[in-house]
Order: sequence, then C-alpha cells, then structure tokens
Amino acid sequence: MKLVRCLFIIGLCLAAGLSLVQAGEIERIQAKGELVVSLNKGYPPFSMLIDGQPAGLDVDLARLLAEYLGVKVRFIRPERYDQQIPGLLGGESDIIIAAMTRTVARGLKVRFTDPYFEVSQAALVRRKMAPPEANSYFDLLAIGGLRLGVKAGTTHEAFARELFPASALKLYPTAAAAAEAILKGEVDAMVADSPFVRVWERTHPEHYPTVQALLTPVTQEYYAFAIRPGDPEFLIWLNLFINQIKIDGTLDLLTYEFFEAMAWTGKPVKAEKKLTPAMFLKNRFIERKKEMIEKRRKDAPPAKPVYD
Repeated sequence: MKLVRCLFIIGLCLAAGLSLVQAGEIERIQAKGELVVSLNKGYPPFSMLIDGQPAGLDVDLARLLAEYLGVKVRFIRPERYDQQIPGLLGGESDIIIAAMTRTVARGLKVRFTDPYFEVSQAALVRRKMAPPEANSYFDLLAIGGLRLGVKAGTTHEAFARELFPASALKLYPTAAAAAEAILKGEVDAMVADSPFVRVWERTHPEHYPTVQALLTPVTQEYYAFAIRPGDPEFLIWLNLFINQIKIDGTLDLLTYEFFEAMAWTGKPVKAEKKLTPAMFLKNRFIERKKEMIEKRRKDAPPAKPVYD
C-alpha cells in the first residue's frame, strides 16, 4: 500500500510538473491579461510618438498580436537599445518588437522569429563632403577625417567599428539624434538602416541641398521579434503570426502606409511606386484589414501614454 501511495504521489507530482511545462508563455500572458512589448525608442516609422501615443509599424503589429492573444498591450521604450535584451531576459517585457536585426551574437541570448522586414545599412552625409557619384554606405570610406554619428548599442555601431577608427565615431541614443547632429555640425555623416534613411530623406526635403542619402544596398539584414529562450511553442506560434500577416496583406498594407503614403508625417509626400491605394482596395479583405487597423488605433487609451 505504501508503494502504491508513493507511486500515486509521484504520479501527481509528474502530472503537475507536466502541466507547468505545458503552461508556457502564451498561457502565462493570457492569464495576466497583458502583453508587454519592448519598442525601439524614436525610430520612425517603426516606433514613434504621435500626439503622445505610440505609433508605427511595430506598434500596429504589437496591437494585432495582443488582439490575437485576447489581451491588452502595454509598451515600454528603453532609453538605450542595448537595454532591450537584458530587459527581456529580466522579465521587464514579454517580447521585443523593435526593428531588431537578427544576429548570431544576439541569437545566443534570445530566440528570434522568422524575419518580418528586410533592410540594408545606409547613410546620410553632408553633400559637399560626399565623393562624386556617391550612392552607398561604403562611399563614406573615401572621406578623410570623417566624423560619423551612430545609434549606440546597435548593429550599425558594430558594423561602423569594423570599418572606421573608434575616434571617428560619435554615439547617440537614437538614429534621429544622429541625423540631427549632421544639421548641427557635430558630425559629417550618420549611418542607420535603410528604412530610417529613406524616410528621413523624404520627410526633410528642405535639407536636400546640403544632406545626401546613400541608399544603394550594401548588406542584407532582417528584422525579427525576439523572445526569451525555453518555449518553442510560443516561437512556432509567433512564426505562424508573421507568416499570416505576410500572406493576408496586413504587412503590405502597413508597409505602404508607413513608407509610401506617409500620412503620419503630417506633410505632403508623393508616393513613389508599387502599390496604390486603389490596388489595395480592390481586395475587400485588405479593405477590412485597414478598417480593423484604424479601429485598433482609435481604441488605444488616449488619456495617458501607454508606454513606460
């Protein structure tokens, strides 16, 4: 009888342990009713503040993700980019959706989803210093005595340190601050991912005579979500989410809105190419997606910022 009782107790313990293992990140997030998302601080159009509220492509994806999970979303925005992964591992956030580039070094600490956005390294440079016919990041190497602005704690910093002496680099908390440093005369150029450089160029036409964008691709990098190690089921589900937004048109719609139409800038910007609103609206499914995205934005609490 004692043996039977012991086996019964052991069985209960194993069952309880199995239950704990099976109750992974998805169940934990649903149980607390909140998804905490770590955003990039000041990286339009992926993450920015509009009228004091978080906005951007990453913000919309986070809200949709929370909607699928059936929970509310709360945003945090670390002051420095190198605080993203420590904050995640320390439990400050549930997921990083912050235009984070997948790298081997970061992959030792976190688990990356499938990519959701492809980018290249790019640059802004004082036009008078750029070599003739300059069009890519690598053309900066021909400039003697270059002072280069870069966002600290990013792949941009790591890449720049491989190409330029440490004395040439000046670190800034955001890419926007590094771009502003060109206008202030603190640096001669800045480097960032191609989406930021492209958007900056199109939203600052008044600086076209003095600042040149170098956008020809020189690298191939991918943004992905990042989560803590240990829950392959959560990772599989997130990959399914990313695949879904690619095939159902959600990601195309957001890319068009933030990189082509660019109404978020509050400035008249001419859409350059590819997909027109009419082409999108031919597809009623896409039209419904647009309505859902707009409703989600309007339903975000307006009384106070929903970020830390």
